[in-house]
Amino acid sequence: MVTRRALSAATIAVAFAALSACGTDSPVVQPIIETPPETSAAYPYEGIDEIELSIARAGDDRDLVSATFRTGEPIVLRDIPFGDDLVVHMRGLNSGSEIAYGRTCAVSLRSDSTVEPHLYFSRVVKWGPGAPMTQSGRIDGNAYSVTDGRDAVFVGGGATSIERFSAITGEFVELDAKTIARDDASLAALGNGRALIVGGVSQGSAVPMTEVIDPLATGDRQIDVQPGPALANTRAISLVDGSVLVSGGDEEINSSFSLSGKGFLFRLGDGDILEAPRQLSSTLTTARRLHAVTRLSDELGADVLITGGQDAADQALGTAELYRPLSQVFETVDGATMLVPRWGHKAVRLPGGFVLLVGGFTHDLLGGADIAVDQLELYDPVQGRFTDAGTLPINAGINSFSITRLPDGRYLIAGGLTVTGDAVATSFIVRRDPITGFVDVSRTDDMASARAGHSATLLCDGTVLLAGGSTTSAAPERYNPPATGRR
Repeated sequence: MVTRRALSAATIAVAFAALSACGTDSPVVQPIIETPPETSAAYPYEGIDEIELSIARAGDDRDLVSATFRTGEPIVLRDIPFGDDLVVHMRGLNSGSEIAYGRTCAVSLRSDSTVEPHLYFSRVVKWGPGAPMTQSGRIDGNAYSVTDGRDAVFVGGGATSIERFSAITGEFVELDAKTIARDDASLAALGNGRALIVGGVSQGSAVPMTEVIDPLATGDRQIDVQPGPALANTRAISLVDGSVLVSGGDEEINSSFSLSGKGFLFRLGDGDILEAPRQLSSTLTTARRLHAVTRLSDELGADVLITGGQDAADQALGTAELYRPLSQVFETVDGATMLVPRWGHKAVRLPGGFVLLVGGFTHDLLGGADIAVDQLELYDPVQGRFTDAGTLPINAGINSFSITRLPDGRYLIAGGLTVTGDAVATSFIVRRDPITGFVDVSRTDDMASARAGHSATLLCDGTVLLAGGSTTSAAPERYNPPATGRR
């Protein structure tokens, strides 16, 4: 990625100056503009004839101040108000149509201050190369965002290092702390930037330790290791109250694995220290591994939907159940039978509370082989039923893809493995039409590299950062969605 303070197909000087009424104590906003290189299809300046700059409060569609400049004109934005949660927006226009966009994360502007927020400016609906990671080749790792998306944290995936990407500086930094080497661990956010790592396997044995990582701390405070259940193929999910539910999987006791229907609650106690996990008295109505867990809303006490997985005979499950945090029990959803029993799938909540099931594997009933599932299913939380939502395109990744919620409520599916097991560079946008209820899958820009088993997360500027995967030499990539929803 190229960092620029000049903007034009050749050079456009940019200066932001906020002038107070009396001309003194004037704050200055001087964004550091980052763009993909000129060789990238995401390079923003080709064809731009106007640049529009504006400042608004985060989440507000109304601009506090804005101005439009022709290519080559000096760009100075004046009379910027003081305040918190101010966002700088930059639009590249061609004959009045937006073809490039970028915004900063929210900043605070005080009297007589200078701030230099990063602004990633690129062609919309395009992938561009990202900053290099310190650790390449993470496969099947985990990523999550902290500080409201100002930072993205990447862990696991064959590496013990922890990397933090800052949307403010535009760079990856490796933390001092190291994690336990484990494969297929489950991660869930604990709040305040912390995350819980639980489960996974090392050298054929389940890891009987949990870890809390704190990427915002320093030194040995970046990680806390505590005893925990020895689980493989388990699933963890954050609850609205800040605790984490861990359910199912294979539990190792005395060097022997057995399918578990147990549930555990993890939470931070006094001093933000992880308390000992508490095993729930209620168990899953169906013991399962490799299932999917989805929280049905962001309201306190929101239920968790548990779908699919494998049973003790390695058969695909087509049942669903709910975990109810207020009563701390698991309950069967009567009549909720999936159209295709599957495991290893992903389930995401769409606007309106519907849950979309994507990918996974099922059994060929005739030959007994594992086959990838391209059928989409939609769960209606009011009716408690699954319905057909179409199929993924033939050139889409069916498994080992990333699926990331975009600011406008749609989802970005990137990369993955096809039905034939080939890694792809294709990307698709998934949305549910709120009027018809149909799920639409449309192709968007391809990544530069085919990859599977990568991680992706949404940043505070509304872009998606993707890294790692099966193409070990591939650099991180960054997707720039439309401006809609990014105010």
